[in-house]
Amino acid sequence: MLGTNNANGQKREDQEQLSISDRSAHDEQYPFLKEFSDLISKLSIEKLLELMTGQQKKFANSIWEAENYGGSEAKCEKRLKELHGPKWYQITSIDENMEDIRDYYEYILQIDHKKQWDDHRFWVTIEEDKVLE
Repeated sequence: MLGTNNANGQKREDQEQLSISDRSAHDEQYPFLKEFSDLISKLSIEKLLELMTGQQKKFANSIWEAENYGGSEAKCEKRLKELHGPKWYQITSIDENMEDIRDYYEYILQIDHKKQWDDHRFWVTIEEDKVLE
């Protein structure tokens, strides 16, 4: 990163540079995201819904409906008939063309998890863990 007071455009000595392949630094951006994702993927749909606020549920449902024929299997079937003809069911199925809403619930919870870490970093400085001696 270039300093604003540096007329020559040189890097500061104490500056760290991230690259796309710097995997370890990217993983630290959202600690515990993998563990959180693993946890919510193992929960029943009822428990998953208990974790969500009403706003999160509405947001997830809205995205799901926007991407899945308004959430209507009848609309999906109608579109499949238009695309593949009256014997569409021999080529594909409704399940293959409509995503599971659970994936959207998990996605919204992951987004919220990231947002909480972003907010946390904005308000406080997280110091590196130090080894106790």
